[in-house]
Amino acid sequence: MDITEILQTAVHSNNYWKHSDFSSVTEALSSHYSTDIEMETEKITLLNLGNKTIGYICLNHPLIFIENQYALQVKNVLHSFHDIGYIVVDTLNNQCLSVNHEVYHKYFNWIENLNTFSAEEFSFYHIT
Repeated sequence: MDITEILQTAVHSNNYWKHSDFSSVTEALSSHYSTDIEMETEKITLLNLGNKTIGYICLNHPLIFIENQYALQVKNVLHSFHDIGYIVVDTLNNQCLSVNHEVYHKYFNWIENLNTFSAEEFSFYHIT
C-alpha cells in the first residue's frame, strides 16, 4: 500500500498537532488504551491494549498507524479530530507499505527500504 498521499496530507494539514492536538488525542485514547511516550526523546507514541501494541501515533504530524481490527474503534473515539491520517494495516509488522522516495525524504528521517516496510519499521526509524 502506497502511503505517499496520506503522509503528504498529514504533513500539510494541521499546524497545531504537535503542540496541542497530539496531547488531546492521546488523552482521548487513554480512556480505552494505554499509551507510552517519553516526550523529550520519542517522536512516536505506542498505543497499547493490554500487553499488545496495536498502533503508533506520530508526535510531529497527525498520523496514526493502526491495526485493522482496532481502526474503527480508534476512529470513533477520535471522531472530533478531522485532520488525522490513518494508515490501517493487518498487523504492525506486515511489510505492506511503500512511499515515494522524494516525498519521504523531504519530511522524514532515513528508513532502510521505502519500497516495502512495516508500520513497526516506520516507528522504529522515527523514535528519535
